[in-house]
Amino acid sequence: MNYWKELGNKTWIDWLKILVAVDIAGAGIGMILNVDMHVFGYLLRVIGIGFVSQIIFGLLYVFVAVLIFKRVFPQKLAQDEQFEAEKMDIEIVQTSQTVSESAKKLAKKIAKITDKAHNKIDKVLDKSEEFMSKRKIEAKEEVQKLINEE
Repeated sequence: MNYWKELGNKTWIDWLKILVAVDIAGAGIGMILNVDMHVFGYLLRVIGIGFVSQIIFGLLYVFVAVLIFKRVFPQKLAQDEQFEAEKMDIEIVQTSQTVSESAKKLAKKIAKITDKAHNKIDKVLDKSEEFMSKRKIEAKEEVQKLINEE
């Protein structure tokens, strides 16, 4: 089986599964070597926001765990195996849509919070600039007074 040829036909959910599988494998190897070796879990740590990728990959880990549990513990009442697999596939799609919607809501909230933070920082910078310009004028006036007194 040639895996490289099949990679082009994978859906986005398959790609997420592949990324998580690689990260889980890296974490497993890291556990054997006693090293924290997540491949993608700390991806954004380099630029200082590693907690974001940790949260994202944590959610993906939970998502994959749910998929595994659904495959390992199918409902006992299901008579037809094909029906159960189709039902699981529908649930997987619904779960992925829910995760996607939650991620979008989280991204909107983060954008609002960052906008508020930027506005507050801008206000502080504007006030400090105004303060400094007033102090510069006061300092010039004070220097002029000292020069004129002599």
